[in-house]
Amino acid sequence: MKKIIATIVALVFSTSAYAVTISDITVGASLNHGVYAADGKEENYTHTGTLEKTTKVTKKAFVDSYATIFVEAALNENMSIGISYAPDSVDTPQNINSGEGGDGQTDIKVEAAFEELTTVYVLAKSDIGVYAKLGYSQMDVNITSSNAGTYKDTDTDGVEYAIGYEHDMGEFGVRAEVAYHTFDDVKADNGITDKNEITVSSMEGATARISLVKSF
Repeated sequence: MKKIIATIVALVFSTSAYAVTISDITVGASLNHGVYAADGKEENYTHTGTLEKTTKVTKKAFVDSYATIFVEAALNENMSIGISYAPDSVDTPQNINSGEGGDGQTDIKVEAAFEELTTVYVLAKSDIGVYAKLGYSQMDVNITSSNAGTYKDTDTDGVEYAIGYEHDMGEFGVRAEVAYHTFDDVKADNGITDKNEITVSSMEGATARISLVKSF
């Protein structure tokens, strides 16, 4: 997936004779504050591979803030192609399953970090500063646990829709934007004989962001 994004970026910012003419480059940084929700399912298996217990959580929600940086290539006055990257991770709260360890008394604690969120997008802006974005996203999902072995890292793809307004302040611009995200389902297990398998589905989120931008 990352190779696909890298290829798209290379094509977008290519300076070859076949590339679309780029009128200017915009760089920026954003502060994001989002609420995210998903359905969760944990399946506990015995050492013989028999499903022993299933625990389901519907629309578990959490809130987190994180930063992103981005660069855009303007194809004309109203259309740009860009890529954004989140150096911070988006972290879920820790989920505690009381007494579900092998001895029936030890708590199992699980949390997830969504890392390297990268979005390639198209931005269409009106002459009055209102704009819309459509993006294709990818992120790594790193699940960690206490007393339940080590979960395999995985990744997921998604789509972002956003609408915002940019105010030109001369040397730089300020954007205010709201976005909606959806992501594909992910599944991970802890790789032991009496394994726990976690499935996260119906992932979605809403994000408000403020950005500072500068064009060259």
